[in-house]
Amino acid sequence: MARGETYQAAAAALDEDTREYLSEDEGEDFSFPEFTEDWGNVIVVDNLPKIPLAKYDKLLGVLKRIFAQTGTINTIEMPAENETTLGVAFVEFETAEEAQKAIRLTDGYALDKSHVFKVNSFEEAKRLGSLQERYEPPAKPEFVPRLNPSSWLGDPMHRDQFAIRYNNETEIKWCERSGPPTLEYGGEREKEGGLYWCEQYVKWSPQGSMLATFHNKGIALWGDSDFNKQGRFAHNGVKRLDFSPGENYMITANDHSGDKRGVVVWDLRTRRELRTFEVASLPVPPPILPAGEDPGPVRYEPAHFKWSHDDSYVARRGKDKNGSDIVSIYELPSMALLGKRSLRADGVREFHWSPSANKLAFWSPEADNTPARVTLVEMPSRKELRQKNITSVTDIKLFWHPQGKYLCIKVITHTKSRKTLFHSFELLRVDEALVPIESLKMKDAAHAFAWEPNGHRFGVVHGDGIKPSVSFYSMLNKAGDAELTLLHTLEQKQCNSLHWSPQGQHCILAGTGDAFNGILEFYDVDSKAGRIVEHYRCNSIEWDPSGRIVATAVMQPLEGAFFKYQMDNGFKLWTFQGKQYHETSYENFYQFAWRPRPSSLLDAAQRKAVVKNLRKYERKFAHEDKQKDLARIREATTEKRATRKAIRDLIKLRSANYAAGSAARMRMRNGVDADADDLYVISTRTIESVVRTKEEVVCRSREDLQKAHATFKSGSPSVQRAFVRTYDWLTPLVDELVGAEDSMMFPLVNYALDQVIGEDRQETLFDERRLTRDASTAEFYESLFGAEDEDDALTKRRGGSFLKQEPVTPLSPTPQNTNCF
Repeated sequence: MARGETYQAAAAALDEDTREYLSEDEGEDFSFPEFTEDWGNVIVVDNLPKIPLAKYDKLLGVLKRIFAQTGTINTIEMPAENETTLGVAFVEFETAEEAQKAIRLTDGYALDKSHVFKVNSFEEAKRLGSLQERYEPPAKPEFVPRLNPSSWLGDPMHRDQFAIRYNNETEIKWCERSGPPTLEYGGEREKEGGLYWCEQYVKWSPQGSMLATFHNKGIALWGDSDFNKQGRFAHNGVKRLDFSPGENYMITANDHSGDKRGVVVWDLRTRRELRTFEVASLPVPPPILPAGEDPGPVRYEPAHFKWSHDDSYVARRGKDKNGSDIVSIYELPSMALLGKRSLRADGVREFHWSPSANKLAFWSPEADNTPARVTLVEMPSRKELRQKNITSVTDIKLFWHPQGKYLCIKVITHTKSRKTLFHSFELLRVDEALVPIESLKMKDAAHAFAWEPNGHRFGVVHGDGIKPSVSFYSMLNKAGDAELTLLHTLEQKQCNSLHWSPQGQHCILAGTGDAFNGILEFYDVDSKAGRIVEHYRCNSIEWDPSGRIVATAVMQPLEGAFFKYQMDNGFKLWTFQGKQYHETSYENFYQFAWRPRPSSLLDAAQRKAVVKNLRKYERKFAHEDKQKDLARIREATTEKRATRKAIRDLIKLRSANYAAGSAARMRMRNGVDADADDLYVISTRTIESVVRTKEEVVCRSREDLQKAHATFKSGSPSVQRAFVRTYDWLTPLVDELVGAEDSMMFPLVNYALDQVIGEDRQETLFDERRLTRDASTAEFYESLFGAEDEDDALTKRRGGSFLKQEPVTPLSPTPQNTNCF
C-alpha cells in the first residue's frame, strides 16, 4: 500500500471483523509506516544435521545455547520437508552488530566430526542463491608484480638496517662499517601530505619483513624496498603489538581494563579480524619482603597473549567462571579453544612457550600444604613431560634457551623469617629422555642470567656490593658429555646484566642504572680478553643480527614530558671488540631498533663449508671495504684537493710571469740579477721544545721474541688478539720487524701495529706497503697520503721512516743479539 494512503481507504480494504476494532476519529493524516526490507540481523547456518521433526526441539535447544553467547536471539527457524529438516537454520538477532559477531565467532564451529557450521549473512546467502548454475570464469586481471618484503636482504654490501625515533621524526638507516649511517627512508611521502609517518613507537616483525607504526587510531604496516603501506588495522588507543613468530598473525591491545574490544587478533594474510577479547587484569605478585611487612595494596596488570613457535597456538593466563586459575590456549586460525577446555593451572604466575616446540612451561606458588611447582607440558596432547616441586619459594623466573634445548628455572627461596634469601638454578635438558634436571646452588645473590644464543653456555651475574662477579658455565664438559661445568669466574666487575652476541662467544658485561652509569665491558669468553668502555647513562644495549655491531643508547619515554638525562640522549655504534666508530646526539630520543633477519637457510654442512673458506670471503670483503673507504676519503677531500690544485696552478702562473720579467728587471737594475742565489746567505736553525717525557723499560731478548712468535703462530685469532694485548713490549720491536720478509711474521706484526698505531689508522704497515707497490695511479697516492707519486708518499709518511726498505738481519738466538732495542 502506497505511503500517504488515507485511513478510510486503508480501512475499506480490510475485512468487516477487523474494521470493528478501528476508531472512527483517527483523522485524515493517518498512513501506514513505510516498509523497509532489512535482513542485516539475520544469519543463515548451513551444514546442520538433517533430523526428523521429533528431534526438532532438541537441536533447537543446542543452537540456542551456542548462539546465545554471541547476542540476543529473536527467533530460530529450521525449514523442513517430508517430516525432515533441510540442514539449514535462520537465526534472527536483535541487531546487525550481533549478527556479524555471530558470523565471525561461529563460522567453522564443529558440532561434531561430520557437521561443521558454515555461517553467512542473509544477504550473502541470497547472493549465493542467485549464482548461475554454469560457472563462467571472470576476466583475467592484469598482472601486478608482488612486493618483495625481503628486498633489503639483497644489499650488495651486506649491511643491516635500523629504525630510530627522535623529536617528531622516524627514520630507517643503513648501518655502515666504519662511517656514519646513511638514510634509507624518513617518511618523505607522508611529509609531503602534511602527515607524521609515526605518532608513537615502531616495531619490526620477527623476520624483518614489515615495520609497524603506532597511531592513535590503530596500526599501519609498511614494507618492500620503498616502505609502501601494506595495510591498516583500526584499533583505537592501541598500546601493544605482538607479531606471531611466522608473521602470519598479530595481536593488538590497548590495555584498557574492561574494554570488550581491548584485544584483537588479526590475520596478516587476509587483513581480517579473527577474534576480539576483553582486557583481563590479573594481580601482580607482591614484592619480596621480610615476614610481617605490609606489601601495600594489590596492583593489577593486563594478561598478555603469547605465541607458540609455529603460529599454531596463542595462550594467555586467566580465570574461569569459578575463579580458578587457568591458561587458555586457542588454535589458529579458527581461534577456537584447544579441546574446548582450558589448561587447569592453580595459582599460575608465569608461563612461556618453548622457542622450538609446542611445549609450555609454567609455575605456580605454594598454596596451603602444596609446594610450589614448575610444570612442563606438551601440546596439544597435554602430556606432562616433567614437574619440579620446590618448597619455601619466594620467586621463580623461567628462561628458555633460544634454541629450546634447555630450560633454566631461577629459584629464590627463604627461611621461615623471610629475612634470608637463597638463590639457585634448576637446569632442564628438555630434548633428552625423561628431561633430566641439574641443580646449581649459588653462594650469593644472582642478579642476572643469560643463555648463549647458539651454544651450550650461559652467564650469571652474582654477588653483593657494587662490584659483583660474573661466572660462565657450560651444559657440556670438555669431552662433550652432558655435565654442568664451571668455565671461569670474573671477580670485581662493574655490571648488572649480560648481553650475548647473536653469534655467541662475545658478550657485553653492562653496568646500567645509577649504580654504574653505563660501564660496558666487551668480553670474549673464548680468549678471556675484555675491553672496558663507557657510555654515560646508557639504558639500552642492542646487538645487530650479524653480531658485528653493537648499539648503545640513552633514550627517554615518549609519554614523559621531562627526562632527567635529556642532555645525554642519542646513540653510539661499536664494533664487537668495543671500538666506537660513530656517535649521534638528539634533543629527544625515543627508540632504536635493529631490523631482524630471518633464520639462515644453510644447514650444518653448508655452514661448515663457509667457515672453512672464510679466508676467501675475508679477502673479498676486505677489498670491498677498502674501496669504500677510499671512495669516502676521495669524497671528503674533493673540495680540499680542488682548492690545493687551484692554488698550485696560481703559483705556477705567477712564477711564470715573474720569470718572464727577469730580463726587464735586470735592465732596470743596471744588469744586476737580484734573484741570484749567490747574493743570499741561507742558514738553517732547529728549535726543539720538550712537550713531555716518558720512560719505559722495553728491553727484551731475541729469544723472547722467537718464543712470542711461536706462541702467536700456534694460537687461534682470538688467542692472538689477547696475546698482543698482553705483550706490550712488542712496541719497540715494530721498527725492526717492519722490514722482515718472513711471511710468518706478518700476522704478528699486523696485530702489534694495531696496538702501536692506534684506532685512527686501520691499514697496517704491510697492507700499506703492498698497496703502494701495487697501485698505478697518482690519484691513489693523492687521496691516501696527500702525495703525487710513490716516492713522495713513502717520503711524506712519518718523515720518510714509515716504511723501511733496507734489509733486516734475520733473528738469531746468539748471545751477542740479546741487547736492548
